[in-house]
Amino acid sequence: MNIAQKMAVSHLDSDNSTDWLITSMMNHVYEGLFEFDENLEAQPHLAKDYEITDEGRKYVVELREGVLFHNGDEMTSDDVIASFNRWLEVNGAGSTVAPYFKEIERVDDYNLNFIFEEPYAPFINILASPVSNQKFVVRHQDIIEEFGSDVITEHIGTGPYKYVDWIPDRNLRLERFEDYQPSPLEPSYYSGERIPYIENVVYEFITEPTVRVSGVQTGQFDFAEEVPTDQFEMFEANPDIEPVVIYPDQMAMFIMNNAKHPFNNKYARQAMVYALDLEELGYSMIGNPEFWRLEASLHEEGNPWHSSRAGEGIYNNYDPEKAEELLEKAGYDGTPLVILSGQDDRVERQGAIAIKDQLEKIGVEVELQLFDRPTVVERRAREDGWNIHLSTFSKIVPDPQIHQGWTGTNKWILNWDDEYSAQMDEIFARMMVETDYEARYEIVEEFYDFMWETVPYFNMLDFSRLNIVNSSVQNFQEAWQPFFWNIWFE
Repeated sequence: MNIAQKMAVSHLDSDNSTDWLITSMMNHVYEGLFEFDENLEAQPHLAKDYEITDEGRKYVVELREGVLFHNGDEMTSDDVIASFNRWLEVNGAGSTVAPYFKEIERVDDYNLNFIFEEPYAPFINILASPVSNQKFVVRHQDIIEEFGSDVITEHIGTGPYKYVDWIPDRNLRLERFEDYQPSPLEPSYYSGERIPYIENVVYEFITEPTVRVSGVQTGQFDFAEEVPTDQFEMFEANPDIEPVVIYPDQMAMFIMNNAKHPFNNKYARQAMVYALDLEELGYSMIGNPEFWRLEASLHEEGNPWHSSRAGEGIYNNYDPEKAEELLEKAGYDGTPLVILSGQDDRVERQGAIAIKDQLEKIGVEVELQLFDRPTVVERRAREDGWNIHLSTFSKIVPDPQIHQGWTGTNKWILNWDDEYSAQMDEIFARMMVETDYEARYEIVEEFYDFMWETVPYFNMLDFSRLNIVNSSVQNFQEAWQPFFWNIWFE
């Protein structure tokens, strides 16, 4: 299976990166205790079963027996414990969970207990989260001991495919794990039975979309990620190609460095919402309106956590004069704003260019910095050197607590640390312990209200990517992160 991936990655350790492409590829090598099905319900995967006791403070987990690592060793509680302790220390979601976690108890080789200081409602959903730098996967204990918190370069997982080699900026090669032990559950997206019918999976990093398209047309590639949506009708007319529209899929996020002038002031952050013509951005970033939609909520319509009132009064309310007034109120001194964005991602590149043009219309001087993905990830991790960053997030957010890893004091890359971030921390603290859905939903609505008042970041629009697959590939399923188990060639 030859796959044309749109960009390269800096390494392959999902705990140590916010790059979702790493998670997407390494889902084939590593597996979680729990995985999401097509209904966004977390199902046991490497876990056999679980029970929540002590009023939500204790998660009793039983592991499947006979699960093998790629080196032939059986997975046991010791591997889970080592992986989980590293996850708490290194992973973004793990660091969110850590302050509330008490201890992990080893009962025997196949049973363990996760114990919290107080009820922790979102634990299973966070473990299974497909969002970058959140998902918990089980690694071999020896690898954890060797690398510690450093970036892992030797990969031994339990997944249907084994790591062969990785050539930076060129490709990643995987091969079928002949002794793979699949889940006994029915296959449903990431959960259930995974059968590696395909012998070899090769990811080629191809930044130019026309090359990805022509590669599938000529048979060089069997799958191409993120191809131009304006060619959709052409793909539909080609009997050798199956177009794959992903929904729900992505959010185009406007990120601000809240530690630096002017965005350490909420009025400057509010100004950015009024300064943007979101419909114009939709056409600039995506093009075909069939592939994008305006949406202020971080959960898509139909998701149990969707909020129809999110962004009322401010979202999609284009008002350049209001933006100028708010910038003046914030004391903006005219310092050029640096937009940091990816040059090898069409959405991020076109969005950055369009936003620069729109901000310049209200008299804001803008410096545009476009880099390859690894450089962007490295630079956005710094507190200095940028003011605005464009990023695409997965829309598949199965629990609102997952946003705690993005939002609040010093979370993700926002560098947010003031009285408002502390209030946001308090909202998430209440959301964390509330197990009743109706009561918890009211807290989620409060989160949205406060988010749009303080605007640490915001969703500009939702969009669907267009992938294409060779018609000879059978049983392929659309998914926000493509997977290549349970498929075969005609």
